[in-house]
Amino acid sequence: MENSEKTKDELLREVSDLREQVTSGGDKTCPAPLDVLSIEESINFFDSIIAAITEPILILNSDLKCVFANRSFSEMFDIESSSIKDVSVYDIGKGLLDLKGLRDLLEELLSIHRDFDGYEVNFELINIGERTMSLNATDVHQKSNAERLLLLSFFDITEQKKAEKKQREDEKKYRTLFEASRDAIMTLEPPDWSFTAGNPATIKMFRCESEADFTSKQPWLLSPQYQPDGQVSVLKAKEMIDRAIENGSNYFEWIHKRLDGEEFPATVLLSRIELKGKTLLQGTVRDITGRKQVEDELRTHRFRLEEIVRERTIELEESERKYRTLVEQSHDGIYIYGGNRFLFVNDRLCDLMLYSRDELLNMEFSELIHPDDREMINDNGIIKESFSEVPNVFTVRMIRGDGESRHIELSVRSLTYSGEDAILGVARDITILKKLEEEHRRIEKLESLGLLAGGIAHDFNNFLTVIMGNISLARAMVEPGSDLYEILTSSEHAASKASNLPRQLLTFSRGGYPVKSSVSIARILRDSADFALSGSMVTAEYSIADDLKQVIVDEEQIGQVISSIVINAQQAMPDGGRVCISAENILILENNSVAIPEGQYVMVRIKDEGYGIEKDHLSRVFDPFFTTKQNGTGLGLATSYSIIRKHRGHIKVETEAGKGSTFIIYIPADIPSVISETHEPGPEKLSGGKILVMDDHELVRETVMTMLKRLGYKVDSATDGNEAIEKYRTGINASEPYNAVILDLTVPNGMGGLETMKELRKIDPDVTAIVSSGYSNAPVIADYSTYGFAGVMMKPYSISQLSDLLRDIFGE
Repeated sequence: MENSEKTKDELLREVSDLREQVTSGGDKTCPAPLDVLSIEESINFFDSIIAAITEPILILNSDLKCVFANRSFSEMFDIESSSIKDVSVYDIGKGLLDLKGLRDLLEELLSIHRDFDGYEVNFELINIGERTMSLNATDVHQKSNAERLLLLSFFDITEQKKAEKKQREDEKKYRTLFEASRDAIMTLEPPDWSFTAGNPATIKMFRCESEADFTSKQPWLLSPQYQPDGQVSVLKAKEMIDRAIENGSNYFEWIHKRLDGEEFPATVLLSRIELKGKTLLQGTVRDITGRKQVEDELRTHRFRLEEIVRERTIELEESERKYRTLVEQSHDGIYIYGGNRFLFVNDRLCDLMLYSRDELLNMEFSELIHPDDREMINDNGIIKESFSEVPNVFTVRMIRGDGESRHIELSVRSLTYSGEDAILGVARDITILKKLEEEHRRIEKLESLGLLAGGIAHDFNNFLTVIMGNISLARAMVEPGSDLYEILTSSEHAASKASNLPRQLLTFSRGGYPVKSSVSIARILRDSADFALSGSMVTAEYSIADDLKQVIVDEEQIGQVISSIVINAQQAMPDGGRVCISAENILILENNSVAIPEGQYVMVRIKDEGYGIEKDHLSRVFDPFFTTKQNGTGLGLATSYSIIRKHRGHIKVETEAGKGSTFIIYIPADIPSVISETHEPGPEKLSGGKILVMDDHELVRETVMTMLKRLGYKVDSATDGNEAIEKYRTGINASEPYNAVILDLTVPNGMGGLETMKELRKIDPDVTAIVSSGYSNAPVIADYSTYGFAGVMMKPYSISQLSDLLRDIFGE
């Protein structure tokens, strides 16, 4: 043909030819009604068939121009079929199909009649986004080169590609797990079930040189000839494999053999897997040598226990009286349980559970178990295997007759009692031990936080010293009563209050010592509570014993504890209420429920009428930074806990949601003793005194020097102990000694105040020194005079505080 455009008559002739081929026997499956259709009806019939095909289709002529596009093509590519008729395939959709690879394939199809399929292209479609298509092309009419028709079809393989990608990712994850597993993982392939792969743990377990070395070995080389039950390893292995293939998996114990001949016990999990159309087995092997050793030891111990039980049973038959004497004198509860009832209980178990013997003998074991632990125990009173590795010794919570839950350690074993299978159990109350363990964990948590808090507080107080010192200096330079004076006064107060935060943090520090004295706890309770509740709708009611003993405490720290608890109580009663505060003397005996040393204590109870503490939060109320308040810091109760612990006391809380909370504090009482008070006269103040300041922080040095100069002293400075010692020695040699030395306690990477003081006392036994620190983590802060210091200056401080201390030291 001269051009590629076909008239309707030409298309009718082609359909007629096609129909003639079909009716002449070319395709016996073609529907008979086609033979009776008119030519025009046939064209419409085939058009409707092609239009109904769900895959996009283009029919091209030999010039690669579009003759026909079905509805699926139009819908998917958002192109009207009428708009692309007689349009080159490369111009469709603004060059959508102008692809070099497609050009080459279509040219081959035209030139050498080579159909193609599977040409993949990514399209960005307006309606459905990015899709991956597989393009196929074939000759559908080859009467002559000029009249050839090419069918170009599009298959959406986007989901297939995603599935292939996911499969590759899954295979990568599996390979990662395979390589990183601590268990030996290997694959076996039929028919002889030889090894095809093994992970690094497999190579190590069987002591092979490489994976290739492992897969080259026959499976029977990795097992001894016989298994412990006497079966031949090869035959038993086939049985285990058949079971795994039939059931999908098989878990069992096996004796394996390393290449060096060493045998070892293992657990084996054989799992049937499908890989690339093949049925394989994956084996997971775990060396249980250690577990078997423990089991052997437990078995030996169990056999010994059973022997003892048999001996005791004979003794029971021979002398019931002797047996009962031994059992009833035991410090542990002893019982025999069988047939869903107690057959015997000793007196100690009755005392432990607060039930009479008759009551216990009519109870089932499950009735004594805490509801949350019942699923752990079977009907015989033995822990289920999934809850304990050592089934004959375990711990559960049991409910006593008064409703209290106790942690009980049970040791059980099987025996025959009066001809029946039964369980002999020994019950020991370990509630106090559990509390001690929880206390130890809480202490470790606080001490870890204390190390961090101490470092923060040290730096924070250094900066506060500079801020507070300079504010106090500036305030001293302006006229009292002026606006600037009031602003500076307010700023100094704010800086002073800011120092409370590092003081709270410092209570966490391990080894921080309270500065204790014998005081009236009643006064602390009243002062702290009244101050905390001032201006609120909550009132305090007191019940203080007349003979209440004094306590030896750090008054400021204990006041902080009381304030923190009372403030929490006030916040729990936003509509007002009462806080009931009581204090009484109490004698704590040995092995007490609060796990503190025996002795005389003062017990303080602070009870509110608030909404209480949720059960889930109760175990965390003393944890650092735990809070349920929107603006809370979570430091209050944690600080209180730390303070009471450092006073060798105890704090706990009793609460019920919706019914308020009661905090109970135990503080060691002061044992009355004769206290002699002696006062050594302070050194005489020297007019125009000279002071040496040692501090590693430059801003602190400059601030303190400025304050001292303002107070009328001559001042020198040193950055560390070595420089301070040298300057002090030089001053003595020049007959210009220093009247006092202010030493920073902690100097990173240098000699601190304590070591410096030791050296200064060698030079001058009468040296007047003041220890200064922003971090009270050493006994010297609480007992500075023992170390030769004349006073202590805790950072941050103002010029007035510094002046007061120097006035006290110099006796002014």
